[in-house]
Amino acid sequence: MAFSSGWLQYFRVAPLGLIAIWAFTVAHVGAQQPPKNAGPDPVENFCMRWWSQSVVKNNTLYIDSGVQRFNDSGDVYLGINNYLLTIDMTKTWDWQIPSNKSGGLSIDVKRKNVTSPSTGTAVPNLIRGHLFHGPRNKSDTIYNFGGTTYMNNQSFEGYRQPDSSQYPLWTYDHTLDSPWDKHTIQQVWQPNHGAAAEDIERGVGFYLGGQIDMGTSTLTLSNPFKDPTQNLYMPLDGMLIINLVDLDVRAANISTSSMKRSSPRVGGTLEYIDAVGDSGILVALGGQIQPGLKFGEIANRTQGELIDFNTVDVFDLDSYFRDPSSSNGTWYEQTTTGDIPAPRIDFCTVYVSAPDNSSHHIYLYSGFDPINNKAYDDVAVLSIPSFTWTTLFDNGGAPRMGHNCHRVGKRQMVTVGGNVTTLRFDWELKGVAFLELSTAKWGSVFYSNITDTDYDVPTQLLNVTGGKANGGATVSDPKQGWTEKGLGDVFRKSRYTMPSSWPTSNNTSGSGDSQDSKKTNVGAIAGGVVGGVAGLAIIAGILFFLHRRRVKARAASELHGDEIPRSSSDEKKEKYELQGVNENDPAELAGPEAQELNAPREFVEADHDTAAWASELPGTNTVAGGVHGVPIVRTPGDDLPESPEYTPGLRRPSSAGGERRRSSSTGSNKVRGVQPAPVKQPLDQKKDYFAKPTTDPSSRVESPGSEDVFRTPHEQVSPPEPVLASRKDASLLRRQISPPEPVTPSTKPTESPTPPGTAL
Repeated sequence: MAFSSGWLQYFRVAPLGLIAIWAFTVAHVGAQQPPKNAGPDPVENFCMRWWSQSVVKNNTLYIDSGVQRFNDSGDVYLGINNYLLTIDMTKTWDWQIPSNKSGGLSIDVKRKNVTSPSTGTAVPNLIRGHLFHGPRNKSDTIYNFGGTTYMNNQSFEGYRQPDSSQYPLWTYDHTLDSPWDKHTIQQVWQPNHGAAAEDIERGVGFYLGGQIDMGTSTLTLSNPFKDPTQNLYMPLDGMLIINLVDLDVRAANISTSSMKRSSPRVGGTLEYIDAVGDSGILVALGGQIQPGLKFGEIANRTQGELIDFNTVDVFDLDSYFRDPSSSNGTWYEQTTTGDIPAPRIDFCTVYVSAPDNSSHHIYLYSGFDPINNKAYDDVAVLSIPSFTWTTLFDNGGAPRMGHNCHRVGKRQMVTVGGNVTTLRFDWELKGVAFLELSTAKWGSVFYSNITDTDYDVPTQLLNVTGGKANGGATVSDPKQGWTEKGLGDVFRKSRYTMPSSWPTSNNTSGSGDSQDSKKTNVGAIAGGVVGGVAGLAIIAGILFFLHRRRVKARAASELHGDEIPRSSSDEKKEKYELQGVNENDPAELAGPEAQELNAPREFVEADHDTAAWASELPGTNTVAGGVHGVPIVRTPGDDLPESPEYTPGLRRPSSAGGERRRSSSTGSNKVRGVQPAPVKQPLDQKKDYFAKPTTDPSSRVESPGSEDVFRTPHEQVSPPEPVLASRKDASLLRRQISPPEPVTPSTKPTESPTPPGTAL
């Protein structure tokens, strides 16, 4: 990354003594900071959890670390989840049923805050990192990349100071006695809060942007990063290409300067779609940037600019894979249409394709606007290749941010964690919930028996795909056209079979024998008819030329407004081009050089004195009653002329001279620009059935209360609502497998719990 290279250059020129002191400090801190107690149980004492890392692999959902609000015997406080949680996805379960009953959700807990015998280093518990799935042949291994230490409650019993950024990648293999191992991938910094995706077949991970902050390493604990809320950060640019097959290979950092919003971004998402292009594409959505920020300057999370969803950035992976040693690949920008969601960060996305790959759909869920302090509870879908947004669910009553989403099987989306900004306790009692992608219905039940069932395109999306539930989309291009033509060419390529439902007339950039065969047939047909058409075309062209020439000769000719170039040697020779006097045939005047016109090829010299009466004047100089072509002569002090008492050939003189005088006055007003007062039109009182609801879907997010900061279980804080009562009420929110009821401004709850805020 660009910032990384700058810091690396600094360390290269730093005195050896400084480097030695830094190395000693890193080793000293790591050795002198034995892990504390891991803290309370993250499942039994669960209130809320966000900014964790999660992934679904080998029919198991892994949930790692994250900021957590604990409820420990009535004490409610913030801390870090020092455990790795796993959920079996081969069983059907309901998170509203207790784990000790049939059909209930059971979560396994494994402590992480221990020293790995293979590394001699304690396994970190970080937030805002990413869990990669990794290659398919490594079925028992997951890959934990990046992250930062949570700094907002350093008195938490499971808190541990940050180490160096030397090992940003950790692997976990549950089949080994020492399951955790660390890897350097030869990067200077350990980023967090970036956007990640991966090509599982190639075993390659992608990490776009990100940041470093106070919790990144021992080097960022002090100024200018010192801020326990971690609102202060330094953004990192570029995109890392991580080899998850050979972890000893240095991760490549390619430039993203060709992106329209090339400023380093944080808090967005990245989706990999394998069925587009020869090697798949990456779609980057949303995020926050700090325009104009210089190297070394610190950004503030509450400032900057959010990247809207009016456009998205698409990366053609084949443009990079063709020459990874010297290519940064190609980014394309594409404009979107439809019901475009509001800009935000800390949302989550998943994508799913129609069975025949004729359309692809990216589901976006909730998120947060840190600049305007707004949170969202909605679901919007970006359909590709039409690049049209559709809102499936809006104005929910439980805004959520800092959560993750994963597609399980072909049609279910599981949401993991999130800060529910309007509640003290998460209404999802186990921190997970499900959205059935085909019906757009929320539920608490995961159905393991439909993981292989094909995805049906929801009815709400059929009008933007032109197809049916099982595919057959006929819309192969954006309604507004391709913002960059090269992207349209990428969509006409695929490592798989191209959709047969796409219009063949637009498929001009494809490849393959069938394409060549079509071109050959078209060429043969064109060759067979071109001889017959050519003769007719020539005859028609000649007739059209003669007809146009005859019409042009008879038509009135308009003079050019420019003067003929003057001769500096003899100003008497300058002439102006006038209307021909030979039955409207063009006439050529003497000038600096002969100008040859159409036949008859004769020179006709006009008298220079005729230029005065034959001058062409703009129509706007003619007043009421005036005659076009007759100049108006004025002397200083004259007012605009009144219309003449009598204009021959136009009308009979009126006997009422006063009427003519008033008419002349009116004409003068018009010339002066005086217009009659406009007549006010009545306002259209018709109801706008297409207007957006007046209810603001957002919810204000407040900073964490005092009970959430620097508290331990032994420091008594205000007790929460009774747990049983809260969970009973929460369980009713989506019992009918439907979204929670929106909280309207006119309805006030009987009890108003302290808003949890974002804690950072």
